Amino acid sequence: MTQQKTPERLTREEKKARTRAQLIGAAAAVFARRGYVAASLDEVAEEAGLTKGAVYSNFDSKEDLFQAVIEDRLTEPMKDIADVIDTSIGTTEEQAQAGARAFAGVIEQEQELFLLAVEMNIHVARHPELRKAVAERYRQQTAEVARIITEHADASGDALSLPAEQMAVAVSALSQGIALHALVDPEAVPDDLLGRVYALLFRQSHDDA
Repeated sequence: MTQQKTPERLTREEKKARTRAQLIGAAAAVFARRGYVAASLDEVAEEAGLTKGAVYSNFDSKEDLFQAVIEDRLTEPMKDIADVIDTSIGTTEEQAQAGARAFAGVIEQEQELFLLAVEMNIHVARHPELRKAVAERYRQQTAEVARIITEHADASGDALSLPAEQMAVAVSALSQGIALHALVDPEAVPDDLLGRVYALLFRQSHDDA
């Protein structure tokens, strides 16, 4: 006689985490298909096979849900870039190229969401009432990049000629700008361009120290 498998029992927190992950996955699909402005929470709920109430019990608004998607699919993978850069070996150029390749890999994997993030930035720039919340998330992301820059500067023994926070803003802006240019006109952007720009930025910082 075949023994029946006992149904998996989830705690309240596990159920909430699973629902949240389900909604983020559905939202990523809807946003990619419809764009940020045209997408609706009703569509996200339908895509996830859940009620609209389930959406609002996990997220305060469409903007909140969108930022959760970006955090899950772009920001978190970007944090792993630090793990591929070993400051104990290789030159500044080699370390910069390793970081640039890791960044490009995330963009290639999540190209639609990267473009949606650009779309969202334009939308926020046109709607001042949204800027405060989004700017706060920007600051959190920049602080994470600054932390990584500081850690690697400390490990390599090199001083920074600019505050780490300003270096982080420059790195983020250059990365996003070059990635977008590459998607529009790939022939104009060599594969190693971003890495060379990183190296120039950090080499200049080291030379000025």
